[in-house]
Amino acid sequence: MKKEILNKAKELMEMLLEEEKKGNVRLSEIPVGGKFDTGIGRFIVLEQKEDSTAVITEKLYRENVEFDDDYADYKKSSLRELCEGEILDEFSDEFGEENICTNEAGLVTIDGQEVFGKLLTKVRPLTFDEAREYNDLLVNKDIPDWYWTCTAWSTEEREWPYSVAVVSPSGSVSDYRYYGSRGVRPFCILKSNIFVSKVEED
Repeated sequence: MKKEILNKAKELMEMLLEEEKKGNVRLSEIPVGGKFDTGIGRFIVLEQKEDSTAVITEKLYRENVEFDDDYADYKKSSLRELCEGEILDEFSDEFGEENICTNEAGLVTIDGQEVFGKLLTKVRPLTFDEAREYNDLLVNKDIPDWYWTCTAWSTEEREWPYSVAVVSPSGSVSDYRYYGSRGVRPFCILKSNIFVSKVEED
């Protein structure tokens, strides 16, 4: 038993040394606002938690994507299908699905209605509240288009059934009809003990 533990410890040390040789660091070592490169693009660290890290793509991951042709409710949208289908598959191939944490999103409308409830998922757009919280870190004027949040502007009962909050490259927020096309900038929470390729800032 003791020999098995020693062998596993040795394997772990060898793996750590190998990652250090490649110039990789644990995700937990990258500060808020820091960036890291992957095979699917560059990511920005938005928040460091005890054992997990909130991140978002630096650029748009998809362009010209319709939120939906019938709903401003993210739970029923084709954008959710894209995020939890193709995009989650690509993130899982890159990070390992076991390293992507399930997170909760409150789908409170811009005017404070809670009719859309909450959502448990792994990869999604930011909510309006997150876009406001992380706003300074999101600014990227090289992004070619506004991008979706998963927050409806209001509801049909308040005569505003068609709009979803979107974020501009400069960080401002506005509304856009759900059947229009905007970019997708996925957000997720990763286990912070994974190794990534840190971007050294000038």
